Amino acid sequence: MKRALLTSPALFLLAQQGCVNDDILLYEVRVHGSVSASETGTLHLEFHHEQSFGSGALAHPLGEFDRRTVSAAQTPLSFDETILYPQQKGQGLIIYGWIDTDGDGVLCAPGKPSEPSGLFRVSSFPAHGVEVRLILDKRCAAVESLFP
Repeated sequence: MKRALLTSPALFLLAQQGCVNDDILLYEVRVHGSVSASETGTLHLEFHHEQSFGSGALAHPLGEFDRRTVSAAQTPLSFDETILYPQQKGQGLIIYGWIDTDGDGVLCAPGKPSEPSGLFRVSSFPAHGVEVRLILDKRCAAVESLFP
């Protein structure tokens, strides 16, 4: 009897801690345009919120929500991607890209040649279609170093 009395509150508390399903609002965006670089290889594209959470002085810049990999056998490369933008996770749209010239999947690994990268801030966002001119003219620059 004591065992039943002890497990009943525990089961009640466990039932209260179940899953909470939040609605996720996704905004479909067609991103199209071109990528220019001095080299060829595999193009890595990352899609970030310009500000992911917080406000004012406590605002946190950048928040990746999607990434794509595309073969870039020639440049300039035209691309046309559809992304699902999570509306409640941040604001603004930043597109970062880099070309993997040596095929190792790592941006500028030690002892490897430098790889081109670049960033594009979409000023006309939100919109269901945005045109991008991404120029990869920086060497070994991660997204954090290119974003002001």
